[in-house]
This record gives sequence, C-alpha cells and structure tokens, in this order.
Amino acid sequence: SGRERRRMSEDKAKKLAAEIQASSSSETFDLAGYGPEGLAQLVKAGLGTPIRSAEMMRLTFVCGGGKKVRQKYADNLPTLFGDALKSSGFVEDRGAAASLDCQGRYKFQHDTDKDLKFVHVFPRIAPPDTPGGEGDAALSPADLVIFADLPAFRTMVAKKTPSFSQRRRALDVLKAAKARLAAIEAKLAELQPLSEEEQSYYDSSDADGLQAKQDFLQALLEEMIAAGQLTKPEQSAVLEQLQQKLEAVEAQVAAAAAAGSSKKEAKLREAREKLEARRAAVSALKPIANRPKFASEIGAVQKRLAALDALERSAKVLSLDDALKLNARPKLLEDLKAMQAESRGWFAE
Repeated sequence: SGRERRRMSEDKAKKLAAEIQASSSSETFDLAGYGPEGLAQLVKAGLGTPIRSAEMMRLTFVCGGGKKVRQKYADNLPTLFGDALKSSGFVEDRGAAASLDCQGRYKFQHDTDKDLKFVHVFPRIAPPDTPGGEGDAALSPADLVIFADLPAFRTMVAKKTPSFSQRRRALDVLKAAKARLAAIEAKLAELQPLSEEEQSYYDSSDADGLQAKQDFLQALLEEMIAAGQLTKPEQSAVLEQLQQKLEAVEAQVAAAAAAGSSKKEAKLREAREKLEARRAAVSALKPIANRPKFASEIGAVQKRLAALDALERSAKVLSLDDALKLNARPKLLEDLKAMQAESRGWFAE
C-alpha cells in the first residue's frame, strides 16, 4: 500500500540520516531508490542540523550514472536532491571545497571516468559538545545507535565509543530500546491503541536489528575483557557485577540442594565454578590507562596556551609579534574545546 511504501521510505531515510550525523570525516553515501519524500526527510534529519565534528568534511552522494547503474536512480535525482538541499538553506557553489568557509554549500559532479553522478555536500559543522536546536533531540547519540543499520553501527562504535565503559552504556541503550519495543508490541497484542510517538517508534524500529547490534556489542565487550582492555574503574565494575552473579548462583545452589534437585544443583555448581574462574581472571588483569584521541595535539595546544598565559602576565611591553601571538588565543581555545569533546566520544561520564 501507499502507506506502507511511505513508512519504508521514511525508515530508510531515518537510518541514512543517522549515519550522516555520525560522520566524523569525509564519506560517501548511495541515494539509490530515493524519491522526493525520502530526500526531503533525509536532508532535514541528516543535514538540517550541524554535524558535530572537530574537522570539516565533504559528504559525497551517488545520485546517478551510466547504463550499468541508471535503473537504480531517478532520472532527475540530482535536481530533486539539490531542491531538498536548497529547502534546508544550502547554496550551490561549483567552487566549494572541504573548508570551513564552505559550510552549507554543495556542488554537482559527473565523473566520466567512473561514469557516476555525484552531489558533494559541505555540511554545517559544530564542535562536538556544542548544544544544538530542537532537531538534535531526534538525532542524539542514543537514537543514532538505535536506528543505524549494523554496518553503520559498527563504524559508530569504533569511532565514537573507544572505551569499555562507553560501549557498555551503548549496550544499555540497546537493551532499553528493545524493552521499549517489546512493551509496544505487548500493547498491540492486547489491541490497545498506541500514541503517535509509540507508533512512530514502532514503525522505525527493527527488533532483529537491535538484537544483532546487541550481540555484536556484547561480543566486543567480551573480547575487551579477554584482552585486558579495562581501566581500573572498569575492572572494579566488572568484578562487582561478577560478584552479584555469584551471590545469585549461590542462592540458587542452596535452593536446589534444599529441594533435593541433584541435577539442577550440579549444573548450578558448574556455573558457579565458571563464574569464579572468570572473576579470578578479571582480578588478575593489569588495568590500562586510556590514551585519549588527539592526545598529542591537545597537549601541544595546551602548551601553546600556557606560553601565551605567561606572556600576558609578563610585565614587559609587548612587541607587535607578541601581540599577534596573543590574538591567536581564541582560535586555540576553540580548537582545544573541539578536540577534547571529540576525544571523549559518546556516553562518556
């Protein structure tokens, strides 16, 4: 039906918009199968809000080509995409490049060597910790994690959640999303009406996709534990969780023994031994110290700022060269703030 096709189009656009908002460097996206409605939603959700990044980027969208790929794209897709971009305030500029003064611009390219048509978009950029407008609420890190497809999710996890604790919080987000979806499905099973928000969430969510991302993240956390990639607080948190599981199993062993269930008791004792071995292995790990992204660059900027502070406090009359050095302070502070925010990533305490 038309409603079903529209729902699928909106779902597809929402997922690609999540990938766009998660970009931290220049990337390429494919617009095969997109029409006017999907493009409008994609641009609004993915490009209508500044992308949080420490650096400028170029986002390339494949929107047509020669005979081998022509059937995948609408004939007027470049024009439709351009119209959607203009509606969000973008300006066509054939000389645009990946520099900060080209934010909010785009240009068309027909690559005759590859026989493909591209639209290169130079998005608006905001420092990673800059508060956004109302549109950001739909594209928070939690929602990006929930609605992105598995390949994009893997990229997000690698780029945006470098530590064990951050990935663990991302796993909690997925578990909560799955629980919310189950609650909505339970209402539907009881023929209870859904709110508009619940219906939108249900239409956009994918239970199998959530489970696949949860399984991937759980396996990744297990690998990090096995490889000893835990800080001291993370090690303590894992040990505390293992202790809680051990206490729960101990209670079950005692209950099984009291009930005279020897088979169940034996299985539970085996589970207890495995937990004890796991606790011993985690306890023996040597904690690591996470080195933040941009650590050397942050250190260099902090050193320059400290030198400028000393220069400003000095009693001597400043030369023209010294005055020019002090004029660089605002830009250095801005760069430092952006790098520190980017190095923290998502779900940091």
